[in-house]
Amino acid sequence: SRGINAEYGEFQTYQHYFIQINLRMDDCPAIEEVDDLDLIPDEELEETYMERIAGLKEMFPSPVRTGSSYLAGATKSSTLWLFHFVREAIWITTTSAIILALPLAIEVTQIQAADDMKKVRKEKLFEAKAA
Repeated sequence: SRGINAEYGEFQTYQHYFIQINLRMDDCPAIEEVDDLDLIPDEELEETYMERIAGLKEMFPSPVRTGSSYLAGATKSSTLWLFHFVREAIWITTTSAIILALPLAIEVTQIQAADDMKKVRKEKLFEAKAA
């Protein structure tokens, strides 16, 4: 019984010592670990744009990322709404113009054609009288 408690107490002592050492090391400047990528010269490393964008995640705090994500989503939805609104407005304007103005344009064209025919008849009638 004493051996188990002694081992457990010993374990707690080592654990406490380990925690104290780690806390002390946290106060010291961090020693950089050498990574495999650190051994490759920067000129030889090629990053894709997606890797660079993913790397920006570490650069900006969470509220900035959340806000920019919300802004991008709002911009996208606003743009889509505006596109659909303009598309419907153009459709309504075009169909209304065709329905309202086309009959008027046809009527005006017929009146002009009738006037032109009257002028031609008068010219022929005056030419016949003059001859």
